[in-house]
Amino acid sequence: MKILVLAPLQQENLQKIEQSFPNINFIFSSNQTVTQEMIDDCDVIVGNPSFQFDLNKENLQAILLNSAGSDEYVKKGILHPHTILTNASGTYGKAITEHTIGMILMLNKNLKTYAYHMKDHLWRPLLTGKELYKSTVVIVGLGDLGYELAKRLKAFDCKIIGIKRTLSPLPKDIDELYTTKDLNQVLPKADFIITALPQTKETIHLFNKERFSLMKKDAVFINIGRGSAVNTQDLQEALESGHFFGVGLDVVEEEPLPENSALWDFDNTIITPHASGGYVWNSARQYYTDLVIRNIHHILNHEQLENEVDFQTGYRKTV
Repeated sequence: MKILVLAPLQQENLQKIEQSFPNINFIFSSNQTVTQEMIDDCDVIVGNPSFQFDLNKENLQAILLNSAGSDEYVKKGILHPHTILTNASGTYGKAITEHTIGMILMLNKNLKTYAYHMKDHLWRPLLTGKELYKSTVVIVGLGDLGYELAKRLKAFDCKIIGIKRTLSPLPKDIDELYTTKDLNQVLPKADFIITALPQTKETIHLFNKERFSLMKKDAVFINIGRGSAVNTQDLQEALESGHFFGVGLDVVEEEPLPENSALWDFDNTIITPHASGGYVWNSARQYYTDLVIRNIHHILNHEQLENEVDFQTGYRKTV
């Protein structure tokens, strides 16, 4: 078996994968150096191969993506029908959760404004703010990231309302659970709304003018899932009208966010450049490395792979 590794891991992670399988031929490359010949000659790809290459190859048994999102890869004709696709769900939850809570606290406690005051050597207390303590948080999207958020937000004694595609037994740390069709009834209850959604046909512009109008005027809205879930123009208009105590965005529809976007200029908005996850974080590198090792074992043993993607829904298959 030949495995082509494109994932942006550190040398110690690559060595751990290679040393776990001494009888497998590993080829290490990147999307900057990989060739079509390498893809044509391998059995498994670890990482996200570029769409400039022909990936519809019968020889490809599996692609083990290093991203949680897989929407572009499930499009018809991109992969051979026999190729198994897995995502990296579970990899980024811890890092993104810390980033999300950091955004919320920065907005709640005026830290963005105080940072500006520091540059001017200005001692000026602000008599405004918002508490996370005992607030109601609606988390839209209860994959790994949503559950990691719920677990940590419980430390602030928050009431957690979860929104997911289908109902299930009430998970730990979730106080109430609803499906997406109940979203309009749930949003008015929220002090904080966090969207942690993947991109599917159903999630594009899920948050629009109508849904923003249902939220409390002093709500905080955070998007750390996919930028396509939010209609940018509608969000901008809501901010211009004075809606929202604050907005935190790590993802936007058009990335990078254009320099002339009005979103940059709102005092109550925090924007980060899709930087909350990724392999700069040790927790992500370690989890993904171990996930890859487990899935290679599954391939060798002809077992179902972890995080296998359903090409019809774009979500992980339920086992």
